[in-house]
Amino acid sequence: MDKKTQALVEQYARSLVEVAFEQDAVSTIQEEVRQILTVFAETNLKTFLSQENVTSEAKKESLSLFQESCSVYMNNFLEVILLNDRANILYDVLKLVLELFDQEDNTYDVTVTSASPLSEEQKARLLAIVSQKFEIKTRRLVEKIDEDLIGGFVIKAKNKVVDTSIRSQLQTFKTNLK
Repeated sequence: MDKKTQALVEQYARSLVEVAFEQDAVSTIQEEVRQILTVFAETNLKTFLSQENVTSEAKKESLSLFQESCSVYMNNFLEVILLNDRANILYDVLKLVLELFDQEDNTYDVTVTSASPLSEEQKARLLAIVSQKFEIKTRRLVEKIDEDLIGGFVIKAKNKVVDTSIRSQLQTFKTNLK
């Protein structure tokens, strides 16, 4: 994505987030954004909206389905997107909206990659420790299994990474021996 497009995405996303906070509709708009992004994930809507040969009317018709079930704030936002012929960046805008909401309320997903599955007790302890050490609220824990880690784990949250895996320790040891 070029800088001009990125600037547009940021401008639209910040505008929607500002409206959400001003109108005390954060939870409503967050939920609507998640639902729309789910539709993007389950269909080829992103590709459809990005195609230049698709008419504005066709794009408007496809987005009108969202407008039937969304709040007045989301409806107005979608109207502005359509009026300014920016449907092609809608997906990126909505992804950024969720990121901005997370930054505003300091809530993040925590991704843990480990060599073997964690028990429920380990997950709960890990979430508590990450919340305290990273000074964040944790929304949920996303667990990934990577047997190449050998042991230990890698935690990612709020653009921070803590790597305590044996693989990482062996690589550091190997580098230090050179």
